[in-house]
Amino acid sequence: MYKLNAAQLAAIKKQAGITANAIITQNYKLLAKYTYPAIIQMAGGEAKMIATMQKGMEQMKSQGFSFKSLVIGEVGQAKKSGQELFAIVPDVLTMNGNGGSIIARSALIAISEDNGKNWCFVDTAPLQKEKIMEVIPNYPRDLPIPEKSQPSFIQDH
Repeated sequence: MYKLNAAQLAAIKKQAGITANAIITQNYKLLAKYTYPAIIQMAGGEAKMIATMQKGMEQMKSQGFSFKSLVIGEVGQAKKSGQELFAIVPDVLTMNGNGGSIIARSALIAISEDNGKNWCFVDTAPLQKEKIMEVIPNYPRDLPIPEKSQPSFIQDH
């Protein structure tokens, strides 16, 4: 494992927080800035990715769902592979809808190519583990990706 120093940890927490806030506030241009480039390419480029996210958000809203919060957890294990640093950042997404709150626990894969100054992220929620290796070729195989958990639902009173 790789031990992130205080500056690297501070950068990852700050930038993951910016990413989380961009999701909640639907600032997709800012979100794209912190998204791993291969994800943007898979989506057909930045403009297409933004359009897809906007459409998805509109569908979600039309079904009565909305994002409430996205809380970034403590940075987990880290690893160096080639010139890149990788870290696992747990997160908890809370959404409103169906007369209650839906809570989904997931994780972001944080990737830095400049020794931890700047980070980009891959949300593990929509990706299958096998796909992660395709999207991030240098991903260290011995850096465990947390298992997906089923979202929980809390009824409003």
